[in-house]
Formats: sequence, structure tokens, C-alpha cells
Amino acid sequence: MPAQTRTRLAQSLCNAAQTGGCIVNTDKQAGLVYVSPAFFSQIFSQNTGTPRPLWLRPVGIDRCDVLACALRDDDWHMLAGGGTGFTHLDMVTCHQAGYIAVRVSVGSAAALGGDAAVEQLAQLSAPCPAFAGLDMGRAHVMGIVNMTPDSFSDGGRLAGAPAACAVAAQMMADGASLVDVGGESTRPGAAPVSREEELDRILPVITALAAQGITVSADTRHTEVMGPAVVAGASIINDVSGFTATGAAALMGDIYKNRPDKVFAIAMHMQGEPQTMQDNPAYRFAPVEVFEGLKAHIDRLVAAGLPRSHIAIDPGIGFGKTPAHNAQLIQWTALFHGLGVPLLIGVSRKSSIPKLAAMGQGGAVSGYGGDAASERLGGGLALCLAATQQGAQIIRTHDVPETFQALAVQRGVR
Repeated sequence: MPAQTRTRLAQSLCNAAQTGGCIVNTDKQAGLVYVSPAFFSQIFSQNTGTPRPLWLRPVGIDRCDVLACALRDDDWHMLAGGGTGFTHLDMVTCHQAGYIAVRVSVGSAAALGGDAAVEQLAQLSAPCPAFAGLDMGRAHVMGIVNMTPDSFSDGGRLAGAPAACAVAAQMMADGASLVDVGGESTRPGAAPVSREEELDRILPVITALAAQGITVSADTRHTEVMGPAVVAGASIINDVSGFTATGAAALMGDIYKNRPDKVFAIAMHMQGEPQTMQDNPAYRFAPVEVFEGLKAHIDRLVAAGLPRSHIAIDPGIGFGKTPAHNAQLIQWTALFHGLGVPLLIGVSRKSSIPKLAAMGQGGAVSGYGGDAASERLGGGLALCLAATQQGAQIIRTHDVPETFQALAVQRGVR
């Protein structure tokens, strides 16, 4: 959404809330206005013929043992069945001019949001079942194995299956739980490759790694590549387009029917296509609209026959998003547990990192790894930890030992 339009929408909401004396706070850049419980209730309960949508973001997150000692059981909820819980919620709904939110205690949610709030609270708290054999009660590291000459970070570094297998084996030794093998770059502006070339790049690597007992994900958005990748030994298909290609969701459902314990899907959100996704990405409020896009991906796969228990999602940091959108998605990571599936976050070496660092310091991008992707480790780890603090279960990264160490330290000092 253009800044001028976003500002007008936010101003309209501000005016409406101020008329009732209910304005609390506003973020015109985000397209969200925080209002009082009374004003939120007034808008949410209006009879418009259809129920107003409701989204819940857990906040006030801390360790479960700390919350259990300090609070009554009714005053907090577990987050995604993990080791943390939350005491408050940001409740969001849409208004004719944009989005409004109110911050409430978990005990107040039902009074404002009714059955919808109760159902979503249960979803936010429920543990996710094991995904591809991995316990989703803790965070896992996914190592990136790029078999491409033009990836934004490490294109051309791995020449051939033996080198790729050696790198993947080292990643597993360094703490990775699984690896993601890709044969087509999806960086901004990247040109597609033929299906034959993509298969030639990834199948030998997948076959060799699967033979070693390594959990392998195939990073592909092409239906013609997904089937052969599973036959070669991939147990996960990681699709940046969210299985929107013709026949992709149906194929996943068909594979599940024949190999129910061997196929899992990671559906990512992307606005547009890799060639054009960064031209002018626009949202009224990115976290909620990405949430709805991911919900559509899940619904598509479930309708095709793949159970929800075999699906994970990725909000797609950097895929059709500005640095500000990416920051909002990290800040609102906990929202996505409302989808009831495991959550993957991929921020490794992203170009947004130096821009976010510059925003934080009020300076120029230069000096924060602006030119070299390999110089963005510090910022990437900061984003990872912000996401895992909110319950993200899988971190996709080029830098496995550093990420594994950071997550271990976070668990140790939490």
C-alpha cells in the first residue's frame, strides 16, 4: 500500500476512534490502530450480516514455569505447547477503513471476542504434532544446501553432489535437524530454470542424503519436480509459492495417500513472483494479510487430501515485503500459531538485515553488511531469537553452528 494511502486509512480510523474518545495508539506505517476495549467491542459486535474476522496475537510471553509460579492458571496460556506461555493478547479486527486492535488479558478475551476468541485461544495453546519425525515442542535448525549458481548468498559454492553432501553432513554434525536442498534461485529478480536442470541439480543430492538417514526437504515450487524429489527420498516439499502451481496441492494429496508417513509440506507466503515480488509490495497490515494468505494455502492442501498435521507454514520474510513489512512479521510471529501448524522462519543473510540495523541506529545502511550477504550473521541471529522467543519451531539458515549455538544459549538463559 502506498504510504499516502496507508496514512489516509489510519487517519480515518483515528478520527473514528477519537470521535468516541477511544483512541489509544496508532501506527500509521503499519496500518493498525489500537483502541480502547469499549470501542473495539462496539465495532466487533456490529451486525453487518456476516461475523467480523478476528485475529489474536499472543503477547506477554515468558517461561511456563515462571508464569505458573506467579499467576493463577486462568491468567496465562501455553504457547503452541512449548516451554513458553502468554498473559495478554492483541485482538485485531477489520474496520471499513483498516484494522483496529485492543490489548487485553487472556481472561478478558472471551468477553470481547466470544466463541471465536475461545476457539483461537485453544488453537494458539495446542501443541503441534511431530513434523517429519521432529518434535515441535522445541526449535529446530534447517540447513540450506543451494545447488544454484545464482543464489543471493552462496550461489555457485557447491559444485556437484559430493561437495553438497559433505556440507550437509557437516551441518547435521553442527546441530541441524534437517536440510533444505534447492536447485532454483528465488532471489528477487531471479530467472526460472528448466525443470530438467532443476532435477539434475537436486536429485543426486537428495538421494545420497536420504540414504544416510538425513531428513531432507526439497525446495521447489514446480509440480513436475515435487514427485521425483519425494521418490528420491525427500520427506518434505518446501514451496515458496504455497502450492499454488497447477496440480501442486493435488499431487501432495495423492502422494500422501500412497506414502502417508513420508510426505510433508511447507507452504510459504509470497506476494507476486520472484522476478517482480520486490517491485512494489503493498499491504494494509502485513501480518494479518500474510496470515490469511497462509490460511488459504493450508486450506488448499487439506482440501486436496494432505492432513493439517503434515503441513507447516513460512510467512516468507523478504518475499514480496519491504523491510518494514519484514519487521512487522517478526514482531507478530506469535500470531501465526493461530493457524495450528508448525512455523518456519527464514531470515538468514536477508537484504533487509542491514536496512533494519540502519533503522535501529538512525544511520545509513553502509556498515551493517549492506553489500555482503555473508556479513549479516549478527542481525540474522537477532531476528531468529525474536522469532523463537515467540515459539517459532524451525529456523532455516545458511549458518548452522552459529544459529544452533544461539538457540542453545537462549534456552539456557531463558
